[in-house]
Amino acid sequence: MLSRSRSCLAVGAVVVAFSQPMGIAGAQGTKAVINAATVPKYPPFEFKDPASGKLIGFDVEIVEAIAARIGIKVNWIDSSFDQLISSVETRRADVIVAGMADTPERRATVNFLNYLHANSVFFTLRASAERFPDMDALCGKRVATARRTLWPAAIEKWSDEHCTAAGKPAIIVIGTDGSPDTRLQLNQGRADAAVQGAETIPYQNSIEGNRYVILGKPFLVQDMGLGFARDDSQFGQKLKQALAALMADGSYQALLRKWDLNGSAIEQAMINGQP
Repeated sequence: MLSRSRSCLAVGAVVVAFSQPMGIAGAQGTKAVINAATVPKYPPFEFKDPASGKLIGFDVEIVEAIAARIGIKVNWIDSSFDQLISSVETRRADVIVAGMADTPERRATVNFLNYLHANSVFFTLRASAERFPDMDALCGKRVATARRTLWPAAIEKWSDEHCTAAGKPAIIVIGTDGSPDTRLQLNQGRADAAVQGAETIPYQNSIEGNRYVILGKPFLVQDMGLGFARDDSQFGQKLKQALAALMADGSYQALLRKWDLNGSAIEQAMINGQP
């Protein structure tokens, strides 16, 4: 989820807080167990299995795999999205894993291990698709999106450039409490269209009878990252090395296929966009 609280670096997400110390690969200051705090409401990245209540998703599995490479274990904790950045700042958590967009503003607070590309899209109900022959048809319409994310500002920017600049009415942004609420507003007719990551739509269609259709191309493309403390470069390098190893042996690609995220693959593990 591309969140302004993510901007404040808040996941739909996962924070890893170290519990007991242990020397891993001879390094000091590493731990045996990491507490991973998440907001499990953003499939296919992190969410609860409706049948079992178990935490599942791509982010969950990639973090478990990274931890196994480092030689540590993960203890997952449900958290408030708004508290994720402050958890890192106050050392209650060490890494945020939430499908979070890596932005320059957020780098002022945390560093990022880049692990996926994120494509933000407008979408609507398939039954309403004929109302949107092109993206310009969004002008003047009500578009729902999570209010604590980067999306409201991004929608307004797109609207300024494509609607008001052309003398058309601006998009009306409807703030929601997250992606489930966004879809609820759309399904109940309170919104004409909505914005989420393109990566989430195939999963929702798989459980809701192919209900949604993406409108046009992504209007915002960014890298997603695992956030960690700016002064914890040693830990960041461990994350990067572990992810690089998963990419080299094919484990990363296998997880992408499992969660239908092939279009989101990143070319190499990077920190703040740098190899």
